[in-house]
Amino acid sequence: METQAIVELFPLFSVANPETLEWILSVVDEENYGQNEEIIKENDWGKAVYFIVSGWVKVRSNYNHQEMALEILSKGDFFGEMEVLDESLKYLDVITLSDVQLLSISAQRFLQMLFKDSQVHHKMLQLSIRRFRHLYRRFQLQQQTPKIKLIKTLIKLAETYGKLIEEGAEILQIPHQDLADVADISLDECEQIMTQLQHQGCLESDPSCQILFLTNLKQLNHFAKQI
Repeated sequence: METQAIVELFPLFSVANPETLEWILSVVDEENYGQNEEIIKENDWGKAVYFIVSGWVKVRSNYNHQEMALEILSKGDFFGEMEVLDESLKYLDVITLSDVQLLSISAQRFLQMLFKDSQVHHKMLQLSIRRFRHLYRRFQLQQQTPKIKLIKTLIKLAETYGKLIEEGAEILQIPHQDLADVADISLDECEQIMTQLQHQGCLESDPSCQILFLTNLKQLNHFAKQI
């Protein structure tokens, strides 16, 4: 991967100086996974930080033998940094939802990078605060209706990771159970709302290529404000 490509793809590296970028490219490893493969097992946290070049993954909890999707991430995002900077989490793993291409950097070299370039260090703090703010907004949604929770989850995925199309965006056709977990609603509620949104002309799906089309983001945002 060229330096310009890594800058355009990953916000964390947009402020890095040229020397840091060249060093990063010399120490990262490229990794490829198929669908439904495990990237990080429960006891593997804290060894590296992973940057998503393409594809979709979910962070999953396995606490007390009950599986639940906690977060869905895609192109341009990264994971594993918290466990490098602090104590490793328990009962969590990362599973691919599609074919995935990653760049990984070992924990030691990731820390070297932060000490090496103060601008990257500062950007890391900004992105960490942004993640905390997102978690806080999810907490605020707990008292909202299931429809608001799911619509806001879809909008977030579309705006953060989606490919823009006319009046909307396309994202991976994420399993309904994973969408339900992330939105904090039941599977039945998720399926009923998804069917309703399709009938209202806001969603279309293409199972053959595993794509979900959000055909009217303006209407979805309107629903989120009006419900």
